[in-house]
Amino acid sequence: MRSIIILLFVFIGSIAGAQTESFHRAEDDKEITYWMLDPQTHQFRFSHDFNITRAGQKYAHSFVRKGSTVSDDVTFMNLDTGKKLPTRKATGKEVNALGYYPDKSDDDDVVVEGELPAPVPEGGSVRIRVQETYTDAERYFVDKNGELVWDRTFGRSRNTLKLPPGWMLVSCNLPVVISEDEQGLITLRMTNTRNDELHIIVRARKR
Repeated sequence: MRSIIILLFVFIGSIAGAQTESFHRAEDDKEITYWMLDPQTHQFRFSHDFNITRAGQKYAHSFVRKGSTVSDDVTFMNLDTGKKLPTRKATGKEVNALGYYPDKSDDDDVVVEGELPAPVPEGGSVRIRVQETYTDAERYFVDKNGELVWDRTFGRSRNTLKLPPGWMLVSCNLPVVISEDEQGLITLRMTNTRNDELHIIVRARKR
């Protein structure tokens, strides 16, 4: 009986050790939050986090979707130090030349680039938070009936979308969890369980 108990403790300890070894702090890159701004401006702000783990990488990147224009108020924050990174707008051609990513961008793509204080060390990582403002008149607008329309695709697993102040949900083409945040903004949360992008169409009107 005693030997069985000892083996049980060894087994549990092995599992705990394996879980500890596989754990990486804040490695979840699957969440993104959007804040719709005044729909007459066609602007929205969003925030998401990601890790950079490639040894020797000196720059972080955010790839601007075609049809969208990124504002100059982009923020790249190093969450390990709390310091902002110097940023600039690069081209897809410039980023391709770095060789960081297996999927190549079009040469004329707009990419926001943040410069790390030092290259990522071997076996290390850097946690980055990106906050950007986009303008996209084709996918975020007010129609002739005065309804706000959001017509975009989401590529992440967990997506949060906040309506502008004073607006209420009319319809959504996909199942969502609806709530009201502490500022009174109607908040939609949706999960993408598929391997492709999630195409969501949201309609809202003023309260």
